[in-house]
Amino acid sequence: MQTARSKPRKPRRSRLEATAYHEAGHAVAAYLRNRRFTSVSIVAERETLGQCVFGNKPGVIEIDAESYRRTRDRIETLIMVSLAGVLAECLLTGRHNWRGAHADLHDAADYASYVTGDEQELNAYLRWLWERTRNLLSARPHWAAVKALAAELLSSRRIGERRARQLIADALSRSATGKRRGPHAVHSRL
Repeated sequence: MQTARSKPRKPRRSRLEATAYHEAGHAVAAYLRNRRFTSVSIVAERETLGQCVFGNKPGVIEIDAESYRRTRDRIETLIMVSLAGVLAECLLTGRHNWRGAHADLHDAADYASYVTGDEQELNAYLRWLWERTRNLLSARPHWAAVKALAAELLSSRRIGERRARQLIADALSRSATGKRRGPHAVHSRL
């Protein structure tokens, strides 16, 4: 006699692993959207468990008619990079860590306020960019890059931009060709 089984749940992840995926999500989204960062870490500092450090945080964003499209693209990049951490963590664990992502979500809403007219439009704009960011990170080569960077963060705790960008590029390259390089390479069967 078979018993009814409940829906299988994803195994609980350690807080450190979730943080590694969160920060890797920020870095991979920044890489894919051409935003520079200086380092990625899962070292607890001040009030954070980790961070993806950007060279300079944008100050007041001015939008004029001549540069509107370029400025809007820049704002969308800032929002998507802000959302990418909580989304990567959610893709790993199956749950949203709203408390841990409070500052990121605040930043995303702040950036969105520059190009929206009211709260309803702001919320719709953020939902749209949430989906764009989820789709960006969910793509197989991009998720492979998040996984590779998170694994290195769990090992090294802090990674500089050059090393992080190399890890991301290598993971994207391996995923695009369907091959693994190195001593543990798996030969594909036809």
